[in-house]
Amino acid sequence: MLRTTTLFALCLSAMPAWAADFNLSYASPYTESHPYGAADAEWIARIEEQSGGRVDITPYWGGSLITSREGVDELSAGVADIAYIAPIYARSGYDMNRLVPGMFYGYTDPEKVLGVYMDLVGEFPQFGEELNGVHVVGYNVGTPMHLLLREGPVNSLEDLKGLRIRSAVDFIGPLAAFGAEGVTMPMTETYPSLEKGVVDGVIAPYEALKSLSFAEVVKYYSELPHSRGAYPSRAVNGDVWASLPDDIKAVFDDNAEWLSLRTLELAQEAEDAGRAYGEEKGVVFNSVDPAVVADYSEAFAPAITDVAKTLDDMGKPGTEVLGKIREAYGE
Repeated sequence: MLRTTTLFALCLSAMPAWAADFNLSYASPYTESHPYGAADAEWIARIEEQSGGRVDITPYWGGSLITSREGVDELSAGVADIAYIAPIYARSGYDMNRLVPGMFYGYTDPEKVLGVYMDLVGEFPQFGEELNGVHVVGYNVGTPMHLLLREGPVNSLEDLKGLRIRSAVDFIGPLAAFGAEGVTMPMTETYPSLEKGVVDGVIAPYEALKSLSFAEVVKYYSELPHSRGAYPSRAVNGDVWASLPDDIKAVFDDNAEWLSLRTLELAQEAEDAGRAYGEEKGVVFNSVDPAVVADYSEAFAPAITDVAKTLDDMGKPGTEVLGKIREAYGE
């Protein structure tokens, strides 16, 4: 009898102090040490605490369950209950969510970008309608990217002429307008291309000086801003969301802004660390005259106007949304 009692007590001691009502999985393509993953880990703890222990979330990091490009589809299909999503990287579809971030050209304050974007999401239901099958519970905003250069700084738009710059597709047109050639290639190939002089520079954020070791192969960092806009970044599977009671849904929704801002805070810390690392390595930083920045930003306007019209042709409020973004930019 004593042995039976002892075994029973041991079994009880091995059980959790409470059993959650909702055991959910969270999938991310990032590691927990990445700023996005670190924000997620804090957010998971907040959700569990604020739900009174009724929600338990098990994270799966590093792309073990989900990819960044197809995250919305994968989450909708049920590969996880909650996931990091990035519709801006999708090859097609999610047109408002994928194309509107480019309308924030010229913005240099990511927190303002996030605020304007979240207001638009609240005003225009088309953003949410495109993400049928998932419920968004967090947003990302990119910190501005600039020019990292091998041979010399850019102080004027004339300095761009003849340069070959590793660039996202969205930036190729504005670069070409001032005589530079935008080159697309994977970031994994950019370091050796800079090292060998295949390209003269890359458009990237401060943090890339450290995280991608670009401080080893560039000498100059010219602060000509390239805004990255905002986008939905965390969501719950639609069927899972429908199964949750209203009070638990409220815990997730009430923390959407917190998660979005915390992600930005940690991303900015990585930016600061990247700049400090660049300074240690002898990278020379230079600001660019605001008038030059304004002229460069205007080179984005024609292509973005066409993007807005494309959305209009789909029956979506592209031009209206663009107008609101540009109006807020001028405040």
